[in-house]
Amino acid sequence: MSALWIRALGPLQVIADGVQVPVSSRNLRIVLECLALRANSVVAADFLAEAVWEGHPPAHPGPQLQVYVANLRNLLEPNRPKGVASRRLASRPGGYLLAVADDELDLLQFRAHLAAGEHEVGAGQLAGGAVRLRQALDLFECPAFPDLADIELLVPDLEEVEEARLDTCQDLFDVELALGRHANVVGELQRLVSQHPFRERLWASLVLALYRSDRQADALAACRTARKTFAAELGIDPGVRLQELESQVLRQDASLAPPTANENRRTRQRLDNLPAALTPMVGRDAELGEVCSLYRSEGCRLVTVTGAGGAGKTRLAMAAASRLGEHMADGAGWVNLSPLTQAEQVPGAITAALGLEAPAGEDPLRIASRFLQARTLLLVLDNFEHLEGAWPVVLDLLTAAPELRILTTSRRRLGLRPEYEFELEPLELPPLDPPLPPAQLREVPAMKLLLSRGRAVRPHFTVDPGNALVLTRLCHRLDGLPLAIELAAAQLRQLSEHDLLADLEVSLAALPASFQDLPDRQRTLTATMEWSYQLLADAERVLLCQLGVFASDPTLAAIDAVRGPVPSDAPSTQELLSALADQSLLRRYTDQSGRRRVSLLQSIREFARDRLALLPAEPEVRRRHAEHYVALAEAVCPRLWGRDQVDAFRTLHSDALDLRAALLWAAAPHGSTELAFRLVGQLWHYWELTGDFAEQQRTAVALVEAVPDAPPELRGPALSGAATLSWALGCYAKAATLHGLALNAFRETANASASAWTTMCLAVQSAYLGDSVAAERLAAEALSSPSASHRTRLYALILLSRMAFYAGERARALELSRQCVELGRPLSDRSLLGVVLINLADCNEQEGDYEAAERLLLEAVNASLELGAHGNLVAFLESLAGVYARQNRLEFAIRLLAAADAYRTDHVRPLDAEEGKRVAAIIARVRAEAGPIRFGLAWAGGRSLTITQAVNEVLQGAHHTGVPPGAGHPADRYPSTPESAVDPAPWS
Repeated sequence: MSALWIRALGPLQVIADGVQVPVSSRNLRIVLECLALRANSVVAADFLAEAVWEGHPPAHPGPQLQVYVANLRNLLEPNRPKGVASRRLASRPGGYLLAVADDELDLLQFRAHLAAGEHEVGAGQLAGGAVRLRQALDLFECPAFPDLADIELLVPDLEEVEEARLDTCQDLFDVELALGRHANVVGELQRLVSQHPFRERLWASLVLALYRSDRQADALAACRTARKTFAAELGIDPGVRLQELESQVLRQDASLAPPTANENRRTRQRLDNLPAALTPMVGRDAELGEVCSLYRSEGCRLVTVTGAGGAGKTRLAMAAASRLGEHMADGAGWVNLSPLTQAEQVPGAITAALGLEAPAGEDPLRIASRFLQARTLLLVLDNFEHLEGAWPVVLDLLTAAPELRILTTSRRRLGLRPEYEFELEPLELPPLDPPLPPAQLREVPAMKLLLSRGRAVRPHFTVDPGNALVLTRLCHRLDGLPLAIELAAAQLRQLSEHDLLADLEVSLAALPASFQDLPDRQRTLTATMEWSYQLLADAERVLLCQLGVFASDPTLAAIDAVRGPVPSDAPSTQELLSALADQSLLRRYTDQSGRRRVSLLQSIREFARDRLALLPAEPEVRRRHAEHYVALAEAVCPRLWGRDQVDAFRTLHSDALDLRAALLWAAAPHGSTELAFRLVGQLWHYWELTGDFAEQQRTAVALVEAVPDAPPELRGPALSGAATLSWALGCYAKAATLHGLALNAFRETANASASAWTTMCLAVQSAYLGDSVAAERLAAEALSSPSASHRTRLYALILLSRMAFYAGERARALELSRQCVELGRPLSDRSLLGVVLINLADCNEQEGDYEAAERLLLEAVNASLELGAHGNLVAFLESLAGVYARQNRLEFAIRLLAAADAYRTDHVRPLDAEEGKRVAAIIARVRAEAGPIRFGLAWAGGRSLTITQAVNEVLQGAHHTGVPPGAGHPADRYPSTPESAVDPAPWS
């Protein structure tokens, strides 16, 4: 076919074989534009006649139409041989078909560019997608199909084209705003809202663009104009999205802020007689200011910077000396004490650092004192910790020189009356949940240092959405310890950040010596720890090694338990901990529940763990550790089912890592099967509440399958727990098998209430495996058991309510769900309350009562947050998304669905078949209603949210839309009931 180009999205233009062809006849243009409007489809002859003669065609329009078509064929294919049928404008039964490719008709080219843009945006290529969308819009030179504008028959078709153009405009603005190009689109948006004042999405984009352009007043004015326009012309208020946006603008919500530019700050260095800084000090601005401000305190002349090895004490002292020296008439002096081995060497080192010579036989301290006596000077004594006996030198100098200021660095304080201590903590770490966006992440001190030192070996190293989480975890793995961060950054020369994190997850000892210019004691973290270890007394060393058994921050009771029996004349635990704290090897604090705990940096913990492995007593230390945490679990876990569950959950959560360590040791070949069974039998419900238990499920299943002949009183609870965890991970057949074995074990011990509970669990497994008849039978058996606890009966009713819901028995499902809420509230179990509330909310949504459904779901969310357990939050978000979709809050619904999908993928929490169908239907509905661009952008944004961030958005949205976030005071939710109605455990 010959080359062809038809432009119809503006004044009609035809170019055939490189030559523009005039189409002078209006009727001819109408026929061609009708064919182009429905290109590659048969257009009925009757339809063309109606269009050409505007509803009043002649009695026999066929011949005249044939003339028009013949003329068009000649125009479109000027070199077509006579007698050869046209391939461009073909005759078909009942009508005609214009055959064109995407690059031959602007309307088709528009659709191709649009599809390409949608694809690129969906793939995360926003810049490329914006180019494609802009190319699509540039094809328009309004009005499109101008000769058809006044033909009533074609109004729907033309409106569809115009709607596609405006939707593309809106999609483009969304993408441009996501790219931070707000200033570029303000003018376009203002023009479009004036032309199309009833398109809420355009108004929302304009408000956001104005706000991000530092025009908050104009943004609020746009909100008011939109509201007045909708009220005056349509008699309605703007939609939820625009109302929420106005509230966010008023409170200057951080989520509206544009991307911020990174600022690179460098600490100004001053060369006096201080060592030159080889690298910039990063992330210590606040600490530098605090140290310098101490000298402004009345009478302060001696400051000691203490902290763990590798915390950056020397580097901070250099910066402080540089700043303070500017205000000292005689500058600042630096004395490096690390090479010294005896306290007697200190005066000579000071004299030499001041550039003085001590003649033979003269006291160097006296020479230094005479020199300093009339001077205003700062003297830095670096690395004092191993020269404890040199403290009189400091006092003598301060006494001899009234204008002298001394700054020392040490892993412990000097213990002098005039001393002010500044304890240097590791660098501030970025939060893991919710994670920060890259622009904010770059400003967190630990991340700033990692990026700064990483660029020394990889010039373009930075943080971006692809590596933000890995770098955040890397900072946490390194404890924010500057030395550890610098050693790790050096490895980025040959390792990716992902590989480096994988190595360090095994051991921080994977960090090799990387810098020749560091002293031996700082070339590796192990050498740094060894330096501190050698300064300890024997009893202090033993306790430090024993602390290596802990995976997290132990309580004082746990430390006493691990120490075991000690001689009566041995130092107390408190005394030894104080000595280790003085050496900056640990920190003591009080947790939220008022328990005193001890915290060690990971590098110190690993050093202690490695030292523990060398002790003959290691197996006994590990057994005492496991026995303590078994006792803790048995004391606390029963409280997870009632009013004290918040405190119980927090207690277990604080010790979660040590509970895990105890289980792994007990379940290992050289551990204790009895302790492992007891831990699983107690902790399964806590793990279930956390929502993150894949490892624990594998350990529990392996344990009960490896030891099938364990005593039934141990076997029953452990089998039941392993079964429930398997069910929660979607392993329904495995769960049914294990629950069956648990039932046998409970019957062996004549535990009727536990048997009733397990029967209810088997009913659940039957339902999930598709056997509704067995599920109904087993649920009825559990309900009728005289030994069944209140909780067992309630869970059986919950199962029946969900079965009715999925079977479409709406009235029964609603009634049972209401009954479950009434029975569940008195149990004071926030997790259970969430389950019954979400079921009732789903029923209310099905009945069309969206406000009630949202209110119930928000109460469920708040109950879960009160408890601190996030296991059910993902299901609450999915149901909330269904409600928001019904309320036409599409972007919000999509973001929640995406966040839930990401969570389920990451935590291996699959939906069961029925819930999977329900959620898939919600996703399909919002995708169809939002369109590919809106859906793709919102989905991408939601996938980047953690569950915590998604919940925060929900609660913030509820607060600013007037929906109450819960059902009042906790006392209203958990009314008092007789003790007989409250079970301390599921089968008690």
